[in-house]
Amino acid sequence: MEFLLNFIERTGAKAAGWWSTTYGIVSFLTDVLSTITRHTTWNRATLDTIAKQIYFTAVQILHIYIIYVMAISWVIITITLSTARNVGLFDAATEMIIRVLLLELLPFLTALLIALRSGSAINTEVALMKVNNELDALSHCKVEPMQFEFLPRIAGGVISVIGLTVLGSVLTTILAYLSIYGMSATGFSTFSTTIATVFSVNILLGLAVKCTFFGLAVTTLPMAAGIETPKKLFMVPVSVLRGMMRVFLALVLIEVLSLALKYI
Repeated sequence: MEFLLNFIERTGAKAAGWWSTTYGIVSFLTDVLSTITRHTTWNRATLDTIAKQIYFTAVQILHIYIIYVMAISWVIITITLSTARNVGLFDAATEMIIRVLLLELLPFLTALLIALRSGSAINTEVALMKVNNELDALSHCKVEPMQFEFLPRIAGGVISVIGLTVLGSVLTTILAYLSIYGMSATGFSTFSTTIATVFSVNILLGLAVKCTFFGLAVTTLPMAAGIETPKKLFMVPVSVLRGMMRVFLALVLIEVLSLALKYI
């Protein structure tokens, strides 16, 4: 009987914890949407802060990202071409490379890189602001944290994920063409036809939506975790761990749902 009561108590505590976390995230997203729709939000100060966040999130890691993308793309392209040649499907190699790299792997890896670099930093910063009562101080001074602290980071994260994904896709496309046809222009017509076939309007729209959700995941979830942090300094690392686990699970879930909608 005692075992059953303990089990019910633990299950109830976990369910309450999950509900509280979900409610906090949904409430935070609601506040974000409410702030976005207010015309007073989009002033010079907010736009300048968003520009700075894009610089910190995307521009500063541009050289690292290019090396990162080119190395991964070269390995995947080489493996795909070698495998396709061995099984007699070399003609389909271009489409396989585009579908695997440009549509699936590259957006996910871009979001993961930004999550590891900027998401964790955002989580730590917001958690420290909560512990040190800086968020309360901003509200007391009638400076809205959502407008000047949270929204610029969210907008910067979304724009950075989309922008870096586009850049990586262009570089990967060029590398794929050079790997298949070399410096010759004879394959340009076939290559461009394959790209046009794969990138239909629905596929492009789905890719844009997926990248947007990736950008939201790597920014809003760390912030929500930071806001939930109890006002105890030793809880900051715990908050960062929880936030990054939520980000990783969210990225995987978004990718799985994208694959399911596309291929099932």
